[in-house]
Amino acid sequence: MSLPRISIVTPSYNQAQYIKWTVRSVLLQRYANLEYIVMDGGSNDGTLEVLKPYESRFAHFTSAKDKGQSDAISRGFERSTGDILAYLNSDDMLAPGALHFVADFFNKNPSVDLIYSNRVTVNAQNKVQWYWLLQKHSNYRMMRWDLMPQETCFWRRRTFEKFGNIDPTYRFAMDYDLFVRYMTGGAKFHHVNRFLGAFRVHDQAKTSQLMGTIGVEEIQRVWRQYKIRSWWWDRYVQHRHMHLAMYHGGRYVNQGLQLPGALRGLEYDYDEVWGGLLNDPRLPSAEPPVSAPENVKGVLVQNPQPEIAAQELNR
Repeated sequence: MSLPRISIVTPSYNQAQYIKWTVRSVLLQRYANLEYIVMDGGSNDGTLEVLKPYESRFAHFTSAKDKGQSDAISRGFERSTGDILAYLNSDDMLAPGALHFVADFFNKNPSVDLIYSNRVTVNAQNKVQWYWLLQKHSNYRMMRWDLMPQETCFWRRRTFEKFGNIDPTYRFAMDYDLFVRYMTGGAKFHHVNRFLGAFRVHDQAKTSQLMGTIGVEEIQRVWRQYKIRSWWWDRYVQHRHMHLAMYHGGRYVNQGLQLPGALRGLEYDYDEVWGGLLNDPRLPSAEPPVSAPENVKGVLVQNPQPEIAAQELNR
């Protein structure tokens, strides 16, 4: 398979507690055509010391005061040259084999512009807390409710060049604005039934701190900008959409199912999905993998029969 260049931007500010896991989850992909750009906002909590051993593996790294997360992401994308783009916040992680899967999917599906997966959530200690298992993509639902797991989203450069970059004036809903803009413009989205990354919930996370204030204001701003109307039945549709995501996430746990990118159950350390490599003190190898990209320390971290899990979830 010809490997398209994948550009990943990580914005960072004072995330020393988590960023090592983030960076290792990217470099441990051992993806031969990776362009990894890290934009730090002038951290003073030890982040720079954590990143120092990995700097030679970054296509670009800067640490200087910026105008916030969306500004850092936007400037990172301006430096990027990849055929496929994504950004990964400095407290989130990729799943094993995510980049090889993404490259293969885009190669085989030339009409698709953006893909995303289900969501697995971890806490500050990397322990898995809950799952979202989403339905088939719907522009109607995803344009109205900000439920696309951003840490799992990958899109083509042609989409980026046609419909634009992150809007740096957003503090919270920059991803929602970007994806609604892409959907409004006619980009084709696709949901894949697996886990491409892990989302972290902790007390200092922007989602926890700003959702009820700035988050609500910026979501309403997106609705106004793209003339998204709310109808009387939308409250029912929203409730059902959220309920199904959590319901199937509960079934995933209770029925002992497994999809690529996660193990079974709750409260396990997400490093177990990686076979212990996230906490390994050694630097990730720069050489591409000899065996299948989803083999970690000889353990295949995907369901050997993923189609069975998908059928059991009645998708």
